[in-house]
Amino acid sequence: MTMPEQVQTVLDQYFARMNKDLPGLLEAFYLFGSISLASFQEGVSDLDFAAVTCRPLTEQEVKVLERIHFDLEKSRPKISLDGRYIWKADLESIEDQDCPYYYFNSGRLVGLERLSKNSVDAFQLKHYGMAIIGPSPQTFGYTIDWDVLTRNMKLNLEHYWLNWKRRAEKFPSLPYFGMLMKGWMIEWGVLGVSRIYYSIKERDLISKSGAGQYAMRHVPARWQPILRESIRLREGNSKSLYLNVFKRRQDALAYMDYMIKECLNE
Repeated sequence: MTMPEQVQTVLDQYFARMNKDLPGLLEAFYLFGSISLASFQEGVSDLDFAAVTCRPLTEQEVKVLERIHFDLEKSRPKISLDGRYIWKADLESIEDQDCPYYYFNSGRLVGLERLSKNSVDAFQLKHYGMAIIGPSPQTFGYTIDWDVLTRNMKLNLEHYWLNWKRRAEKFPSLPYFGMLMKGWMIEWGVLGVSRIYYSIKERDLISKSGAGQYAMRHVPARWQPILRESIRLREGNSKSLYLNVFKRRQDALAYMDYMIKECLNE
């Protein structure tokens, strides 16, 4: 795969800083997410990565990483590095236990989180990861139990997505007005649940636009307008197919309600 020029520029800057400030730390480096699904869009997509370190990170090294990510975000705000730093020994033990990692997003340290082998991130990394440094991620020893992963995705629907939809329905909340004025909220909700629908049905991953196109082939015709609208918004077309933003908001929330129920009943 040919790397988009803007992505290669960010990677060159990142590795230059790592080699200067933390030489020898990285054992391997992988890209996954939208870039590996051939759906990366500058200004829309994060650049997802997993960096495998040769040793556990010290407190001082984490502070250095904070500076590196902050500086990169400031210099390249349209491409945000969404990264996980995992010690090699922890990754090798993931078959038996969740492994800890430091998570960075939008130039900031989010905190210490844990990676489960039966997670979307672990599946993406192993099956769609692009090795920039190190061996192919397909050589990793862990296996994914899709029955467990499906249960985890349904829990995500019941907790994150249902709560997200309820906040957007509650007047006069910020999400309520956001669904009227911000196109990204429409496509985030509609295509977000559509991706889970695809994964549950096909036991695989797909881009957000691809999930919308898949849903258009599998759901009743009444949902076609909001799916077409969401795909257009995701692909950068801000001209709405709807004449009324209230109708668009209503269709988006109704579709999410329908799709969440469909997924939970699978």
